[in-house]
Amino acid sequence: MKKFQTLPPKVGNNGGTAFVRINGKRIYLGKFGSPEAAQNYARCIAEWAISSVGPEQSSPQIGTITVKSLAVAFLDYIQQNIPSQYHTSRSAITGLLQLYSDIAVDSFSPKCLVAVQHQFTQYVDQNGKRRCRGYCNTLVRHVRAIFRWGVSQELVSPLTADALKYVPPLREGRTEAPETEPRTDVPDEIVDATLPHLLPTVATMVQVQRLATMRPNEVCRMKVGDIDMSRKDGIWLYNLPKHKGTWRGHKKIVPLGKPEQTLILPYLEGKKPGQAVFSPKTAMLEKKIKDAKRRRTKVPPSQILLAEERAANPKRGLQEHYSSRSYARSIERAIVAANKKLPKDQQIPHWTPYQLRHAGITELIAEHDGDRDIARAVAGQKSINITQGYNHADLRIAIEQAKKRGNLPESPHEEQTEK
Repeated sequence: MKKFQTLPPKVGNNGGTAFVRINGKRIYLGKFGSPEAAQNYARCIAEWAISSVGPEQSSPQIGTITVKSLAVAFLDYIQQNIPSQYHTSRSAITGLLQLYSDIAVDSFSPKCLVAVQHQFTQYVDQNGKRRCRGYCNTLVRHVRAIFRWGVSQELVSPLTADALKYVPPLREGRTEAPETEPRTDVPDEIVDATLPHLLPTVATMVQVQRLATMRPNEVCRMKVGDIDMSRKDGIWLYNLPKHKGTWRGHKKIVPLGKPEQTLILPYLEGKKPGQAVFSPKTAMLEKKIKDAKRRRTKVPPSQILLAEERAANPKRGLQEHYSSRSYARSIERAIVAANKKLPKDQQIPHWTPYQLRHAGITELIAEHDGDRDIARAVAGQKSINITQGYNHADLRIAIEQAKKRGNLPESPHEEQTEK
């Protein structure tokens, strides 16, 4: 990494106009103390940090669309058409607009993208953590996507968008952005040790996800009406209306064998097709029943009245289904609570729902002597060589694997919670 021997230039005030002096050149930023001056200063510092020559003072072109207008329009497009990428695109746009919101889109050069790339590596969240190198590269790809989309809308010159592809990604060992540990499998022994400490709803979600090798979001958003139980061979088909590859035209169907069916069936009773199979409302009811059983004293009338008032006028209503974050958070909290009571030699390591899917895929590859195609089909992954759209061969392979699954293991919960 490049080391600088001088401190960043400070802002001066010249008759109410802010400026900085870099390499002997005075660069005016706008009205002193204004948001415009603050943004231009941040841009100058970012460009100064990645250049030995210093920033070039650029001004918006008259009669052209600004980067801010383009980014806002792109974000609306993403939200409507590719919602799975919305949050990442928003993070990329936030960093982009911190430096280059008011310049014309065709003034955005590769050097500007390098400055934005550097800005991504400097971000520190509220917990003091920095963005990893891989995520910074992902954000840069999203910035490029903004300008490519602008070309399709005739808002950006093709030359401008094409030039951005020559900015190289951050390389391992050549950037101050930290590396992340590779995602590993979570052993079944650790999962089994965690299940008794989870609420029955969350424990069932964990078991279903592990058996069917689903993504966390897929088990969270499972609805009653998405499950087809009409097959004569007894296999249920979970049709995902929206998933990671929907925007590419891919379809995904998850076969559910007898173990998954046994787990899911109690959660289907009395529910309409549009309702979620696994609901936080059911989990909250399970928690109340669990807390009531552990209580040794009688509940005071005042506490009962307060609980009724809160139920009638909740400050924050529960969601209809879990999100990937709330699902992972439920598991994390259960592990933390369990480790407070367990001895040191029985502590449960932290793990996430994504590791369940990783473990399932690894197990399938091992069981079939390294044949990755079976694991790819069961997990619903699409390679670049597969024709876009639904592949019936994948479904046949996945159904055969569902038929081979054994009986359901004993539940860690002795009593089923009444729903």
